[in-house]
Amino acid sequence: MARSLRTCSALPAAVVVTAAPLLAACGGGNGDAPSIPLADERGGGARIAELVGDAAWLDAGDEDSERCDAPLDRRVHVTGATLVAVDRFDETGEGARGNHYVQDLADDPADHSGMTVFQPAFSPPDLRLVPGDVVDVSGVLTEFLGPSSGRFGGCRTLPEIGGTMSFRFEDRPARPRRVPLDDLKSYASARRYIGMLVRVEGVEIARDPSSSGGRYTASINVGAGVPAADVPSLSNELYDLEAEGPPLAAGASFRSVTGVLTYFYGFKIAPRCPADFQPEDAPLPVDDACAP
Repeated sequence: MARSLRTCSALPAAVVVTAAPLLAACGGGNGDAPSIPLADERGGGARIAELVGDAAWLDAGDEDSERCDAPLDRRVHVTGATLVAVDRFDETGEGARGNHYVQDLADDPADHSGMTVFQPAFSPPDLRLVPGDVVDVSGVLTEFLGPSSGRFGGCRTLPEIGGTMSFRFEDRPARPRRVPLDDLKSYASARRYIGMLVRVEGVEIARDPSSSGGRYTASINVGAGVPAADVPSLSNELYDLEAEGPPLAAGASFRSVTGVLTYFYGFKIAPRCPADFQPEDAPLPVDDACAP
């Protein structure tokens, strides 16, 4: 109230409490108009990019990630994040679904704006979200070093939140972030896009795809000299890529591939539907062809 009545600062407190009807009289039509700050439609919580950054704790010499100085788990409250994908495809037949992927609401999201929300709860419990919904997330942020049976190695981590999602408002689906293929050649340069909807141009399949335990992947050709653990691939995490996707034999190429960038023992682009693949002779999409 005091800020909005700054031209009437001499009014006694008793008058200020009931000052709304007196605004016109205070200004007299000659002073500054009352300044009433508008609420931020994204909410007053943190942005993902404020919570996640470069992994200063990387240690290539720590192959088993036993001495990592990764951040401790901490409670966070994120507001105004756009839902970019929901994992509803159980590729393994063992319940490998449920993750939600969000990124900060922005036409051009900053680095480190994406996040995996690990099998969230919802408020209210019957809430069901679709891509484009703007949400708040409250929970615990973890820099996950990998399963205890086998860490990722080198102190690499997957940032993820385990917690509760609530609906804020409905918006258009997020536009993908254009990512140079060279940025996916190492963990240090690719980490900034984890959990984000990305579009990579000039994608060529390096070798015939592999299928194991229901997981279907195809390595992307990023040239020589890249360690096997750093070679990115395409994966069937978000839809039945093997049955419904384009042929991914060695040498197949695409003008662009869109999907969520995930990390688990390596980086993967997870397309959401067949339209996330653009053939060599097709124009780049303007709108999100996979939008619901």
